[in-house]
Amino acid sequence: MADTLTLLHEQAQRARDEALLALRQAEARAQAARAQARDLGDYQQQYDRRWLESFRQQATGMAVVQAHQQFGLRLQEAIGQQAQQAAVLDARLAAARQRVVEQERQVAKVARLIERRQAERQVREQRAEQKAMDEFGAQRHRMPPT
Repeated sequence: MADTLTLLHEQAQRARDEALLALRQAEARAQAARAQARDLGDYQQQYDRRWLESFRQQATGMAVVQAHQQFGLRLQEAIGQQAQQAAVLDARLAAARQRVVEQERQVAKVARLIERRQAERQVREQRAEQKAMDEFGAQRHRMPPT
């Protein structure tokens, strides 16, 4: 029985460790996605600022203005897509955190079971020892004095 519980405990620990690894990977992916979304937003602000400065300094044809607007729209789409990707990865991160919590609970549950079984075994052993001592005492008491 103890071997089975030990194996179960080791399996729960491995599952927990795998969940922790997945959590670290999910954290890294979510952080990278948020950083990329932030970088795209920063780039858009810089691009717009440079465009305004350039536009003020020199006359710009309609084709250049349209190209700027089209690029700005594509950049907005990219920012939106990256924000969506970051949101998806944040949701996966939350799920990975929940899996770690569940695995930690499983490890703790098995550890408590092992402790309970060990305590029960100790009680049985103490009772058996006490019974043996009582029987020895009773036999000694029944023996005629020599």
